[in-house]
Amino acid sequence: MMAKRFTVALAIATGALLASCATAPLSQATAEQSEKPKYVILMVSDGIGFNGWLAADYYQGLAGQQSYQVTRPDGTEPVVLGLAHSALNLIDENGNLIPRGGDSSLASGAVEQGYDPTTRWRSFETTMANDFAVADRKLAYTSYTDSAAAGTALISGRKTWADRLNVDWTGTIEFETFATRAMDRGLSTGAVSSVMASHATPAAVIAHNVSRDNYVEIFNEMVASDLTVIMGGGHPLYDGSGNVNDAPKARDFRYVGGKETLGKLTSDEGLNGFTFIDAKDDFAALADGTDLPDRVIGIARTNSTLQAARMDLGSGDTVSGMAYNAEVPDLATMTRGALNVLSQDEDGFFVMIEGGAVDWMGHANDMPRFIEEQMDFNASVDAVIEWVETNSSWDETLLIITSDHECGGIWGEGTWTNSVGGPVATSRDRAVVEEARYNPATDRFNAFLAVQDRGKGHLPGYQFSSPNHTNELVPLWAIGAGSERFAEFTRTDLKAADLWGEQYDWDGQFVDNTRVFDVMSAALED
Repeated sequence: MMAKRFTVALAIATGALLASCATAPLSQATAEQSEKPKYVILMVSDGIGFNGWLAADYYQGLAGQQSYQVTRPDGTEPVVLGLAHSALNLIDENGNLIPRGGDSSLASGAVEQGYDPTTRWRSFETTMANDFAVADRKLAYTSYTDSAAAGTALISGRKTWADRLNVDWTGTIEFETFATRAMDRGLSTGAVSSVMASHATPAAVIAHNVSRDNYVEIFNEMVASDLTVIMGGGHPLYDGSGNVNDAPKARDFRYVGGKETLGKLTSDEGLNGFTFIDAKDDFAALADGTDLPDRVIGIARTNSTLQAARMDLGSGDTVSGMAYNAEVPDLATMTRGALNVLSQDEDGFFVMIEGGAVDWMGHANDMPRFIEEQMDFNASVDAVIEWVETNSSWDETLLIITSDHECGGIWGEGTWTNSVGGPVATSRDRAVVEEARYNPATDRFNAFLAVQDRGKGHLPGYQFSSPNHTNELVPLWAIGAGSERFAEFTRTDLKAADLWGEQYDWDGQFVDNTRVFDVMSAALED
């Protein structure tokens, strides 16, 4: 899947997208069979696949029993699928792949990576070949998506190159996002995240940029848009543990659009009609439905994530054993507040809610904190389901719960035999963690094993094979009006079903990530 040469004939020298990347319309018959939902809610746990999902579910003692994995009290059953999430690769005029971070000006075309159930299971490292094909780690991700390209596919239904946000691989053609389509139909819209508000996934809701790293431009585009709710971290005046930053530098303001933008947001005049909040009590007040503003920007008092970046806070009753940062809300509180603000619109709303730091802990190969972040995400899904069943119904709500990609290459303990010792590294020592990962040159692959259940409150049996994103399928659950539309687009991976089907009552059917956009868009049709 890596350094295969493609003929120039496969390139799109004219700058157009591959025909295979185009979004096919839903059939009229399917559209007529479905209810039109008033509320569309997309929830993304960033960077987690089936094994990672199971790891957290096993720790909670809720594998297959989370609120979104069971039949709801009114009889509504969730649809469970896998999700493929590959992006585009750029190629030069000779058909050679251009790696992420390479010179995109040399690109003469793009080819779709795809996910093939037949070839995936031929060797263990198929989905993470980029880890071993090059010595320089800067060239990683050559064949797999990132959160920008994946978020673009979910929210615009179009494939693009890694780092791009709602623009084509050339960086010249902007895509219409689902949020824009929803606003054109009178719905309020929002983006909520446990990481920086201008990070790739929340940015994908509305922003257009050639690079996900252009945070100042991205946040300012979000503020200038018609979004009703913007929530996340990235506060320039606090660190990841809740301590005040007394001497912020100019770059500390990048996640909130720069110092001038934050100044306007916090001034008496405000900016673009937004009410700005950052105190934990203010988020709690929104969650309680107290004095709701028309529009809100909430930046929690952390320079990055809600909890994943915290340090030196002492012991606590947490999976990692470190106390939580008490100065920030949890994602469930932010979620309740966002729903209360958005639901003031009688026409309905669309909101994307992200558990963003699951991915960060996958990169770090830190299972305790990985589970903490996924538990926080699960609590936010519980909050959404409680809101729907209290204030709405599944006849007028479409809820989609999924991930944008897998990160960390998580497998069950014993999947491979490590040549330097134990299969699991819980050390904070980077060298120890790196040695525990899979290396095909020195380690022996044994068998594909799902993570093992060691009981509620205990870490599962696991191994991290990679520090990077992989091309593994991720789970998707869909509940409510329009959820049955996914059935029109399914393929099947029986080997994946053998590994994870029993736990989640899944038969191996999966869809491409662009179909999330298709199903949400069909839900808006009259």
